[in-house]
Amino acid sequence: MLIKVLADEFLLSASSNTTVNNAVVVRVVHTGTQEHVITIGDGAGSNIGSFTILNNSELILEKDRTDTLQVDSGTDVKVVSVAYKN
Repeated sequence: MLIKVLADEFLLSASSNTTVNNAVVVRVVHTGTQEHVITIGDGAGSNIGSFTILNNSELILEKDRTDTLQVDSGTDVKVVSVAYKN
């Protein structure tokens, strides 16, 4: 998979949610040793769902521009807006 970085990478926060620069596609990287739960919310503040990201892993997530992301705890999950091509 080929990705194009569209913004600066930053830490996903446990204290606030983010649209990741209104991204539709997000690269999520977990550099720590403990699993984390990522919660996806809609623009109105309701939860859409959540998933566990394993330690030392990464994934590409597709979402709506107004959807938000938030991590359960820690400072070892990074996100960045990307475009991708298979």
